[in-house]
Amino acid sequence: MKGCSSGVCSCAAAALVPLEAAGAQSESTEVSALKGKIDACQVRFAKLVGILNQNLDPAARKKIFESLGRECARQYREMTAKYTNDLKGYLAMAQTQWVEKAEFDEKAGTLRIIDKGPGCSCPLVKTGMTPPEFCDCTLGWQKEAYSAMLGRPVEAELEESILRGGRRCIFRIRIA
Repeated sequence: MKGCSSGVCSCAAAALVPLEAAGAQSESTEVSALKGKIDACQVRFAKLVGILNQNLDPAARKKIFESLGRECARQYREMTAKYTNDLKGYLAMAQTQWVEKAEFDEKAGTLRIIDKGPGCSCPLVKTGMTPPEFCDCTLGWQKEAYSAMLGRPVEAELEESILRGGRRCIFRIRIA
């Protein structure tokens, strides 16, 4: 009776475990495996960013990361599409989720976005490992998302960034 203990076969013992507990155990195993895969992807991505930093000049690297951010914004365009020409509506929605505060100066054509933090919202980022140059990706996201919503180009800059040692991310958007 290999694999049995106390005279009870593990197969029989498994039948005695309530189905809910068995399901939770299986789900926990799956969740744990997925978390391991996500962690491995984040580490690998952080290393890729580091390799790009070592092998590309700053202008080329910035262009690549901003392009990646723009592609990400396009991927999630359905989230912002319903707010086309409704910046105030979008900001109200965003403040219920990931934005702590949005300051819009319509006269000056500037928008200041303060994320809730305390961590980077990008699922690719491994805190403490992803190089700060990757923040150029989020600048591309900001440019693409707000340009699409407003129907005109915007510029974006970082005032503060988690990856660059800040407590949270703060963006300044200038509407052209």
